[in-house]
Amino acid sequence: MSGYTAKVSIKKGNAVIKELVSQVGKDITLKVPTPRLWSPDDPFLYDVEVLLMENGKQVDKVGSYFGMRKIAIQKDEKGVERIFLNNKYTYNLGTLDQGFWPDGLYTAPTDEALKFDIEAAKSMGFNTIRKHIKIEPDRWYFHADKLGMLVWQDMVNPGNDSKEAQIQFEKENKVNIAQLYNHPSIVTWVLFNEKWGQYDQERLTKWMKGYDPHDW
Repeated sequence: MSGYTAKVSIKKGNAVIKELVSQVGKDITLKVPTPRLWSPDDPFLYDVEVLLMENGKQVDKVGSYFGMRKIAIQKDEKGVERIFLNNKYTYNLGTLDQGFWPDGLYTAPTDEALKFDIEAAKSMGFNTIRKHIKIEPDRWYFHADKLGMLVWQDMVNPGNDSKEAQIQFEKENKVNIAQLYNHPSIVTWVLFNEKWGQYDQERLTKWMKGYDPHDW
């Protein structure tokens, strides 16, 4: 796009720690110096701002955020494989959250209701929520990011063995991961819940790990 540039800024609070101007349409990479890592104990999020400039004049602006963290299976000092967050063994102590609300059933009646369940789990000492056979609105995961809650996200399975159901299941898995993969709170994709509709597990596991290698 001739005449258009994008000014990308990464902020830590009010301070700009990294900034880059690039032509629109080009891929860019910004490296964060000495990153502050996201965790349940310190759910720090960086702000990011993108200004669209036309011949040096701002014509649009968008803002977002991101968190930096690493999740991996590593061996502890006894050689036992554990879940490590930011290279530190982190026991995932969690609840199974089916996403019910007394005044909304599967739909939260308010944004405060979305936030309340996560706050309540944290207040009881949990650091993990397994979101059970349900995809919530992005706002729920935003609150998990902000509050510092690890999320195990179930894939939504129709629970039958028909070919049509399997095709739809794989299609929706791809869409759901593409929508949610950049939330730092999501650390695990749960492929099959209790073997519901289970099939081709080796193939699908390899596909998922390749599609999003960061959350396992």
